[in-house]
Amino acid sequence: MVHGHAYEQLDSSDPAIPAHPPNYADLEANTQQAQPTHATPNPQHDDDDDDRFDINHNPNHVHFEQFEIGDDDDEQPRDGFLKRASLLTKKFATKLNNNIIYPINQMVDPMYEAYKHFHMLYEQSILKIGNPLVVKRLFYVFFITIIVFFITRYDTNDGVNGSSGGTFSSGKFYDLDKLAVSIKEYIDPKLMQENLEYFSLMPHITGSKGDLTLARFIQQYMDNNGVKIIDFNELQSNLNYPSNNNKDTYLKLSDGSFSATLFESNNQDMEFLSFNPNALNTKNEIEQYYVYGNFGSPEDFQKLKENNIELEDCILLIKYGGNTIPEANKLQLAQSFGVKAIVFISPDYNVGGNVIDDAIQRSNVGLTRSSPGDVLTPGWSSDDGYVNRLPWYKSSTTPKLPSLPISSKDGNHLIWTLKDGVKFEDGHYSGSGKSEAKIKMKITNIQRPTHQLWNVVGSIKGREQAEKGIVIGAARDSGCYGTIGSNTGTVVLLEMIKIFTSLQRQYQWSPSRSIYFVSFDATEYNLAGLAEWIENRRELLKREGYAYIDLSDAISGDDLSVKSHPFLNEVIKNCLRKVKINDDSSLYDLYKKSNKNSDEISNNMIEMKNYLPFINLVNMPSMEIKFTGKKYPRNSCYDNFNNFEKSKVDPSMEKHSQLVEFLSLLTLHLADDPIIPYNFEDLTKKLTMFTADLERHSIDIKNSLNSDKPAIDVGQLRKSIEEFGRITSPFKEWVNGWKDYITESAEIEPSIFAMNRWKWHDNMLQFNQAFLAHNMQQQRPGFMNLLMGTPFSAPENSDDRYEWNSFPSIRDNLINGDFQKAQQEILELSAIIIRAGNDFVEF
Repeated sequence: MVHGHAYEQLDSSDPAIPAHPPNYADLEANTQQAQPTHATPNPQHDDDDDDRFDINHNPNHVHFEQFEIGDDDDEQPRDGFLKRASLLTKKFATKLNNNIIYPINQMVDPMYEAYKHFHMLYEQSILKIGNPLVVKRLFYVFFITIIVFFITRYDTNDGVNGSSGGTFSSGKFYDLDKLAVSIKEYIDPKLMQENLEYFSLMPHITGSKGDLTLARFIQQYMDNNGVKIIDFNELQSNLNYPSNNNKDTYLKLSDGSFSATLFESNNQDMEFLSFNPNALNTKNEIEQYYVYGNFGSPEDFQKLKENNIELEDCILLIKYGGNTIPEANKLQLAQSFGVKAIVFISPDYNVGGNVIDDAIQRSNVGLTRSSPGDVLTPGWSSDDGYVNRLPWYKSSTTPKLPSLPISSKDGNHLIWTLKDGVKFEDGHYSGSGKSEAKIKMKITNIQRPTHQLWNVVGSIKGREQAEKGIVIGAARDSGCYGTIGSNTGTVVLLEMIKIFTSLQRQYQWSPSRSIYFVSFDATEYNLAGLAEWIENRRELLKREGYAYIDLSDAISGDDLSVKSHPFLNEVIKNCLRKVKINDDSSLYDLYKKSNKNSDEISNNMIEMKNYLPFINLVNMPSMEIKFTGKKYPRNSCYDNFNNFEKSKVDPSMEKHSQLVEFLSLLTLHLADDPIIPYNFEDLTKKLTMFTADLERHSIDIKNSLNSDKPAIDVGQLRKSIEEFGRITSPFKEWVNGWKDYITESAEIEPSIFAMNRWKWHDNMLQFNQAFLAHNMQQQRPGFMNLLMGTPFSAPENSDDRYEWNSFPSIRDNLINGDFQKAQQEILELSAIIIRAGNDFVEF
């Protein structure tokens, strides 16, 4: 009996068990044979007892003996679900306590007793030392310092961390040598070649659709590579474009026997047409006799004058270039002789063994040496649409003579008809000025006083002194396709953007100071894009910009050219040594070979390049490093990708790769060296050399004038420079002391050292500002630098005769024969040098 239930266990071997399971047919048959007996109440059971059914015996069925279910009178109801769950929980808790918690307590209790004992000893010790609250805080600071030290000391950051700023600095110093190893890995020659070809597919004259397309491409490229801060800077400036109506613009002999072809490659699309950016139109047709003036240099004009060649109202034919004054200066000089109009003769070119004599060079004739930028707003920004714009004839920057360029083929045809007058070095005659041969010409360019142009600016923010930064700029616009003239520099710029954003992603790196990548527009229009950009933020750049790298025509030959402000010579040479061109030599060796076996770096940055406004408007130390040596058709449609390949300038893009590696390494040091790498010793040495050169220049001018006036005295200037070297020597001592301390102190920089570093940086930029003229009524509003800068009459390219890019105002006065004013400015500059040196070392 179990709880009143009785049962008989069945034997599995009982023959009554069927061999097969029953089916529904059997069930139905059996049901019909065995009818149930109706249940009747059993007085011995309650109403809810089970009813009984008599089932007739059937061999196909198993006989089950019926259960007898009895109910006890005292049976209790079953427990509820919650009660059963509670019992299970208590059982689980008991097991947990017995098997886990209790054993752990047995182990922890002795440790807790030990902790209380040592805590009591600790509190007693604290009481013996002093105020418990103060002592505990000191111990806490010490403990946290130790933790931070070990974290920063051994945080490898994928192998690029160097010395750490530690506890008291705002950031860490990266190991630049380790970062530099990755630079070469990121360089992709094939991608650079593809970019160069793409940029060369379309003409991109300033303000054209092609120019805007490439500007948007660069903006998107920056964004795709992770540049976070991008400014699509739209400005307005005076622009002009050629007219394709041959009734409005033409040049021909009066007798109708010859007409100049004013387009290239038999193509009369706008970009192939002849014109000078910023040129003056003729109101009506001009018909005058013409004279050939060689290169139009001051010496050439002097020859014509000495031989009584009449220039009044003539049309003057002069050749581009000649390593003399810029083309705009030639127009101004011609105006002083009464010339009516200028025709520029383009040079011919050899491309892949083929001579090209129908190229037309489109050169700016805005007077850059007076003021770069919009020719109608000289010295101030034209960004505001309501800005005051001068009439053409009131601006000091606009040309006052009309001009038109022609090919060398057409130019030679005109020159060969001249048989008398002055014979120049090229064998051609000037003509007498009274020749019967006359020229008819008319110029009707499309003038746009306010046309859009676009600079694209991307920046990587500095982690320590974000307000200070360097600028890397490339000209984007061109006279036509611009493969060498502008595109090589743009390709280098894009590759550098890719490299530095890759360093950010791979190493979580950011520079100590900011890096700005800029694609400048309107370079061929008197540097309008850059000059207007600077004029809009001149004061900001004075306080924050400390270096500029120019990327114009970056690859045009096999020779390495390096020009730089003396401040940066040392860091440039160090980086040149690190870039290998083969197993045995570096770029440094190549530079010496290209520079007459000398490693002296020239400061003569006087060409019409984007570095001019940086140097002359804000005195930002600048540099230009490029491959040069081959003559190419600049600002002509023959400067295209096809001719680039034919000339084999850089077929494997090896020079592009080497230049990118060097400039990236240089940028890394300029932006991330803990101390801005200005070298004041090099500046002192160079200023001493410039002073000797100035004295020699003054003597040469005095001798050429056959004057009895005494040469200028540079003694005071020389003494000031010597004193300047002595005054600024503590800076080098501090730098050496800082490096020694960081090395010996587990690479931790105390906050006072960091503050001193930042103060030196502030003083460096204040030093640069000290040499900017404060007189806004300067004769040349775009040239404010008294120490470094370009004299008005300096040659277009450096001729190595003098250190042209130094003491510009003094040299201008010497060239003009005003020795007294030159002497006065020497004394004033001497005082400025001493004052600037003292201010630099003052804390």
